[in-house]
Amino acid sequence: MASIDLTWVIGGPQGGGVESAANIFAGACAGCGLKIFGKREYYSNIKGEHSYFGVRVSDKEVRSNISGITMLAAFDAETLFRHTDDVHDDGAIVYESDLEQVKIDEIPTLDKPFKERLEKYLLSKNKPFTVHGVLEAAKERGVILYPVSFKTILSTLADEMNNPTIRGMFRMLNVLSVSVSIGLLGLPPDTLLRSVDKVFSSKPKIAEMNKHAANYAYNYATAKYQKFKYQLSPIQSNSDVILVQGFQSTGLGKLAAGCRISIILSNYTRIRRKRIFGIK
Repeated sequence: MASIDLTWVIGGPQGGGVESAANIFAGACAGCGLKIFGKREYYSNIKGEHSYFGVRVSDKEVRSNISGITMLAAFDAETLFRHTDDVHDDGAIVYESDLEQVKIDEIPTLDKPFKERLEKYLLSKNKPFTVHGVLEAAKERGVILYPVSFKTILSTLADEMNNPTIRGMFRMLNVLSVSVSIGLLGLPPDTLLRSVDKVFSSKPKIAEMNKHAANYAYNYATAKYQKFKYQLSPIQSNSDVILVQGFQSTGLGKLAAGCRISIILSNYTRIRRKRIFGIK
C-alpha cells in the first residue's frame, strides 16, 4: 500500500471554532493510528480576524509541517481568498457554496497589498474578483471543488432534531466542515464521532448535538461525492502514543527531565487553559 502523507487545513474567523475543528480532525486521525503534526496560526485578537489550522497526516513519523495543502476546508470567504492558491493542483477544497458571489472588496480584513496581488492574479486569468473567480482559477489547474450548503444542512438538522435554534448555530459550521472532509478522505465514521465526543467532553449536550451534525455531514459527503483521490486508512497503532498540544508537551518534557516545579502562566485569553500539571 502506498504511503500516506497529506496536509489538511481549515480556516475561518477567529472565535469561529477553527481550533475545535482541527482538534476533531487530529483526534480522528490519531485514533486510527496515524501520525500527525499541527500548525496553528491566529491574530492577536479574540474574535473576527482570520485564523487557520493545518494538520499534516502520515502513516510514518512526522516532525514538522510542510508547505502546500492537500485539502482545504473553508467556512468563510477570507479563507478561500487567502489559501486557495496554496492548494496542490490535485488537491481539493470543501467550502460553503453560498460564498461564491462574495467580492474581494467585501472582506475588510484583507490587507491592501494582498488584495492588489490577488486582483492582479485574477485579472491575468480573466476571472471576476470574487470567490467564484478564485475557485474557477483553481479548478482550471486541477483542484477538485466540493461545494456544500452548510446552512441548508443546519436547517435540515433543525427539523430532524426538532430544535429551530440550530438553524442559526453557525458555530457548528466548523464541525460540518471537518465531518465532510473526513467522509471524503475515507476515515471510518466511528473515529470521527469519538473525536467529537472527546473535544466536547465537558459539555455533554453540546457533544450529542455535534455528534448528530457530524454523522449527518459525513453521510452527506459520502453519498453525494466520490471519495477524494487521497485516502486515509487506519493502521495498527501504539497504545503508548498520546496526542498533545505544544504547551502540554513542554510540561511533559519538564516532568520527564526530572523537574519538581513547573509554573505555567498564561494571561492571553486565546490560549488560557485550566491547570494541567499539579507538580509538587
